[in-house]
Amino acid sequence: MAIVVKAKKGESTSDLIRKFKKASVASGLVQKTKDNRYYRKPSKIRAEKTATFSRLKRRARSLKKMKNIPPQVLVRINQKLGKA
Repeated sequence: MAIVVKAKKGESTSDLIRKFKKASVASGLVQKTKDNRYYRKPSKIRAEKTATFSRLKRRARSLKKMKNIPPQVLVRINQKLGKA
């Protein structure tokens, strides 16, 4: 996936560099390179995924018991869990 940043009239190089950095972070390129910096065994990756999934489920369960929480919090957690 190529990231293209075009210069507009009167833009400096520092502005272009800032735009490129923003575009690379938005595309997820930076996070992918950080993740692939060291090799992780597939079993370790699966274990991390299941741990985060169970942690989110526990968090959603405990938040449902509370009274004064905004509903957006539960919606966000359910989105991360993959529920509609």
